[in-house]
Amino acid sequence: MLNGAINHYNSALTTVYNRIATLEAEVTRLWGELTRLPRGNVAFKAKVPEPPTFAGSKNKIHLHDWLSQIALYCSASGIIADDQKIVCALTRLHAPASTYMKSYYDKVQAGQGVGSWGNFAQELKNIYGQRDNKEGAKKELTALWINKDLAKKNFIKYTEQYRTLARIVNYSNEVHIDKMKEVIPDELRNALVIYEITNQSLKTWDDYLKLLMQAYKALYPDKA
Repeated sequence: MLNGAINHYNSALTTVYNRIATLEAEVTRLWGELTRLPRGNVAFKAKVPEPPTFAGSKNKIHLHDWLSQIALYCSASGIIADDQKIVCALTRLHAPASTYMKSYYDKVQAGQGVGSWGNFAQELKNIYGQRDNKEGAKKELTALWINKDLAKKNFIKYTEQYRTLARIVNYSNEVHIDKMKEVIPDELRNALVIYEITNQSLKTWDDYLKLLMQAYKALYPDKA
């Protein structure tokens, strides 16, 4: 009986040794394959197409979707730092949106910091973020009708924001024109006196806004 137990033990021990040898051979094989792999970090990069351009209120793509595509493209391209993401977004902006964000282009050209991605996105949202919210657009437009301070300090920003909101709400041309006349700076109003005396009529509020911009550029070429 003792001999039988010894034989059983020896057989089990032999099986274990054989298994260990098999595992050692497999480890050696895997190590050989690993050493043949190219060295360095191999990172997966998804192929994401370049995001579309964004020009403002006339864009078919909404601002929220555009910002999401910019963020996705930057993530897939390894663009992580805020300043790099902002520069990437600036390359995809066209006028008039690019005109509104001119301060960022100036900072890049001067080699200055451009701030955080959150602030950059919020500035665009302040102008174009109400496209899908009609009630919100009405409130924002009503606030613009009395915001003489913004119209005086940054008329380009004022007109771009007005144009974006006015395309959402269903107010008549007469309402828009009358409200703009109440808020525009005195020098602009005076510049249009001759035009109004000649009885040249403007059919739409957009035409009136374009006329205001022409007068503004003539009065302040350095700002325009």
